[in-house]
Amino acid sequence: MASAGSTAEIEDTVTGLSGPLIDSIHIENGEIFAEDSSKYDLWIFQLANRLHIKTKKYVIRRELLLKEGDPFSRRLADETERNLRALPFLWDARVNLRQSPKGKNVLEVSTADSWTLLGGISISRTAGETVYHIRGEEQNLLGTGQYLSLHYYIRDTLEDYAQFTFLERRLFSSRFYFQVCRDGNPEIGMTSLTLGKPFYSLDTRFSARFSYIDWDRREDYYDRGIIIAQDKTQGQQLSMYGGYRFGSYNDKLQIGAEIFYKDISIVEKKASVSHPDFPFPEDSLYYAVIPELSIHNYQYVQTTHIDKFRRVEDILLLNGARLRFGRAFNDDNGKIYDLAELRINYAKFFKNNLLLLEITRNYWLNGSRDFRNKANISIRYYNNGISWLTPMLGIRYDEDLREGNVASLYLGENNGLRGYPKNYSTGEKRIAGNIECRIFPGINILSADLGAVQFFDFGKSWKYDSNLRFRDLLWSVGIGLRIGVERVSSAKMMRFDLAYAGKLKDWQISFGLGQYVK
Repeated sequence: MASAGSTAEIEDTVTGLSGPLIDSIHIENGEIFAEDSSKYDLWIFQLANRLHIKTKKYVIRRELLLKEGDPFSRRLADETERNLRALPFLWDARVNLRQSPKGKNVLEVSTADSWTLLGGISISRTAGETVYHIRGEEQNLLGTGQYLSLHYYIRDTLEDYAQFTFLERRLFSSRFYFQVCRDGNPEIGMTSLTLGKPFYSLDTRFSARFSYIDWDRREDYYDRGIIIAQDKTQGQQLSMYGGYRFGSYNDKLQIGAEIFYKDISIVEKKASVSHPDFPFPEDSLYYAVIPELSIHNYQYVQTTHIDKFRRVEDILLLNGARLRFGRAFNDDNGKIYDLAELRINYAKFFKNNLLLLEITRNYWLNGSRDFRNKANISIRYYNNGISWLTPMLGIRYDEDLREGNVASLYLGENNGLRGYPKNYSTGEKRIAGNIECRIFPGINILSADLGAVQFFDFGKSWKYDSNLRFRDLLWSVGIGLRIGVERVSSAKMMRFDLAYAGKLKDWQISFGLGQYVK
């Protein structure tokens, strides 16, 4: 029998791999900037390290999928790296096995932090609306991995509002997370509490979630960018989910079920003179039971220059399908409707080409009465074969057909078409496309990376009973500046775009955080 400290191979019953036993674990929780590197031998980097509270070692240790006495598995080491890099307060993570001078097998875990404290005032502009954003945000409170944020938004023409969020990623060091959130945006108006246990690794069998939501929001209905009706939605939702999966490491069969209770009231209905008979939604009080079945293959690929500058990007290649079918009941246990959903995913990475496809179909019905049906098709393609250039193509098609012919699919700068007003195009069908050339020239000033984008956006929303003509497509063309702040901000990237809206024959400037197309 192999003893701890022996390099004899033993069978890893979890992954089916073999590896030497792990005698000890050494964690090197690094600073934001490596001070032994000449690249960061400046006072500003040293000051950032001094002001920053490093991630505690126990926070890193609790994420490890390997422990002392386990056989080393390269597959689990890679998955641990991905899980650590997915944490917003870590810039990078590496997990390797080395042999000490005494012949012991040491699992070396090294991480580098990101700057996590954000605050101050920022400005963004989308669809002609300028927003002043005052915030205080800490992604890694005192190095414990907790998230705390307070945001206040001042808008040109719309109401100001505040947001608050607290997230404990590992409640009492367990695998459960807890989140409380208050979003005062009048168009969202939500307070929520969530307690859950995710599928934290590919070997995790069980997942669960409990959530409570309280709504008090305003719903705006648009036609060509103009509000034609408003109502106020008030109510609560309580939901519970449980899922169990089994299979090989990469191939999973999952079964689960969601149960939710929803009590919604529609009040303060207002319609414009041009739409006096607008079909507002009705009050609803019901609960639903929704079983699900899915089969998926999970693969990951490491690459760069998809959405980010220098940071390693772990891309999930998800292939498979999910089927959900359930029933909703009123408070007298009478059936209200049946619902069904089918989602298909296809992903492939080949010779620097990344293709992501998702197709979703949803139905809500009661016998021959069709309450609502939706269809969504999303295609994204990237090619990062050239070190400084990544062409990107994104196309999506949507249908949302409801009783009363309510047009709920919008298109404008806030949802896929730069240069146009908010929710400028309205309909029950929508197509949107984005073509970008993302340029990564390798220019770095201090810790910021500079890049650029050339783009062409096109799309249209239209009524279900009408035809889409090519000449009716809205389009815009433009250029943009990208500033990567991946090491010093959880925002990762700042975006500045100048777009020419072809149908409006007008220029529009927009700026914000992150890539426009994600």
